[in-house]
Amino acid sequence: MSRRAHRQRTILRALTTTEALVRPRILCIVDRAGWAHDRKTDALARALAGRYEIVKVFQADVTASELERADAVLVYYWLQIERLPHLRPTFEALRERLLVGICSHYELSGAWREPALETLGLARAVFANNRLLYEELAARLSVPLFYTPNGVDTELFRPSAAAERAPGPLRVGWAGSLANQGAAHRGVHEVIAPATALAGAELRLAVREERWRTAVEMVDFYRELDVYVCASDSEGTPNPCLEAAACGLPIVTTAVGNMPEFVRDGENGFLVERRTEEVAARLARLRDDSALRTRMGAAARAAAESWDWRRQAPRYAPLFDLALRAPERAPDTAPSSTGAAG
Repeated sequence: MSRRAHRQRTILRALTTTEALVRPRILCIVDRAGWAHDRKTDALARALAGRYEIVKVFQADVTASELERADAVLVYYWLQIERLPHLRPTFEALRERLLVGICSHYELSGAWREPALETLGLARAVFANNRLLYEELAARLSVPLFYTPNGVDTELFRPSAAAERAPGPLRVGWAGSLANQGAAHRGVHEVIAPATALAGAELRLAVREERWRTAVEMVDFYRELDVYVCASDSEGTPNPCLEAAACGLPIVTTAVGNMPEFVRDGENGFLVERRTEEVAARLARLRDDSALRTRMGAAARAAAESWDWRRQAPRYAPLFDLALRAPERAPDTAPSSTGAAG
């Protein structure tokens, strides 16, 4: 090979490498530091680092210039746009790059419903994190709709390697915010606490407003429990159920968010009505059958592994790619039969 040809090949290789390093910039607007969407953005950035430059900006700090510099803008739920009225004209101007999510039926309730549908219709595409939302919105929206369920870090959230715990009452846990959407919405005092008492169990809470816990502290919290309970009226996922399952806990939950997709009733947990007596009955069964708790916990862990972010994050790629190309017919984005990306 001549010296000139070698030099040309070296230059071409360098240019190809440089182009590969230039990844599309996806700006993710996060409501609060340390909350679910903050951690979700970190998970997406890790899992999709080879394809996109995923940049995080907190809602209170976002500017019009940052929006304009992005190749695509991701807003996790429509109320974030509602709470940034000074940026509404910019969002509208960038609608071909705008991706807006819907996280729970709560965001579509009451007086919010029509403004929600109007704002969602502003986007290039909408993404929903559970099938119930997907199916409802599919009949109402004219923009492309994507199914993007949440995931869980199964390397961090995993069962303890320690020996079985000492004998004692069944330890029932719940984690989350009592202020966000209101305490009654969560059912902790109305359903979980009295059900735990009826079952003669011990209730342990990780209430965000009482003490902030890091992800590592939450792992320790879950590992001290025997079962995790959710009695919410509506949810997007809920994330603590995935985390608790990944730590090897059977889940007792109302059929909210992704739980009908995740919980196989009687195998890795129980789906229950939002009634004290029904929750108490499931807790009593788990209290009296340690072998059942063990089997369900192992099955919950196995199910959580298929919901790891490494499998769920790729569902965002078609969503991002749509915003990065000229408007055209969107691909088929219907939910798969498994709830986890293949």
